Amino acid sequence: MVHLAVLAAMALAAPLATVQPVAFDDVFVDATLRVDTYHTGNAAGETVTLDRVFRQGSWAGSLRHLTDRFGVGRYLATVVDPVTGVVLFSKGYDSYFGEYRTTAAAEKGVQRTFQESVLIPCPKKPVRFSIAVRQRDGALREIFATEIDPNSTAVVNAPLDAGVTVIQAAHAGDPHLKVDIAILAEGYTAAEEAKFRTDLARFVKLFFTQEPYASHKGSFNIYGVFTPSQESGISEPSWGVYRTTALGATFDSLGSERYVLTEDNRRVRDAAAHVPYDALMIMVNSARYGGGGIYNLYCTFTADNQWSSYVFLHEFGHSFGGLADEYYT
Repeated sequence: MVHLAVLAAMALAAPLATVQPVAFDDVFVDATLRVDTYHTGNAAGETVTLDRVFRQGSWAGSLRHLTDRFGVGRYLATVVDPVTGVVLFSKGYDSYFGEYRTTAAAEKGVQRTFQESVLIPCPKKPVRFSIAVRQRDGALREIFATEIDPNSTAVVNAPLDAGVTVIQAAHAGDPHLKVDIAILAEGYTAAEEAKFRTDLARFVKLFFTQEPYASHKGSFNIYGVFTPSQESGISEPSWGVYRTTALGATFDSLGSERYVLTEDNRRVRDAAAHVPYDALMIMVNSARYGGGGIYNLYCTFTADNQWSSYVFLHEFGHSFGGLADEYYT
């Protein structure tokens, strides 16, 4: 079963985790579990609680490289065999909460809660799932742990949302062997689907003119995912503009006018679930300058600004490679 509280006793009783080679087919099936959580806190502290676990389509990641090798990201999600203590899967990432905790509001003690998700390959048997935060000295401190039984009736196996169109923009082969990128439409109405297709083709073409992507074109599958918005464009709170859109993206995120993010993680994940994906991009139907990128979460960029090509590549560097700003000193 999926327990809805942090299992402190299990954390104490769990054997010391060890990393050793694992054969995917021995411990996983070719499916994805989406672990949805709530991440709450401020600059002084944080807690994570479980929301729900969803079973979704085929696993998009590697079948060979199952554990994190880079040590990048403020958080590390880990799947462990509770009997042997062997690490079956791990992945580093950053989060919206990780961005929030650096703000003035968080420094003043204002608590916020954000939706988050971690994708893991679907295990054959119950596993211990945990999240740890990386501290200043690089040491990891566990902040959440729970047992996940993939065969529990609490695991949601819901149909995909209707009204979503998938466009294969670049195809190189088996998703298990390629980097799979999903580019999600945001702020495009049903009448603007043709514009989305044109914008998608333009940015995919740009992507493959740049290194290292140009030399590795055969390593990428790219999908466009079109979910129509009720209104064109996105919210611009500092200008008094609020719009109803498919993914809830907005300018002025975390108090910065040009920072474009969405706090509606569920809608993003539900749209992305229509394709296998390792990386997410959100393409915003706007001519205003803006964007954002969070490591192993998503990046955003606007489609029609004179700097959009630069922002597109820049923000993908943050979200895919964990790169710092080139202008930071």
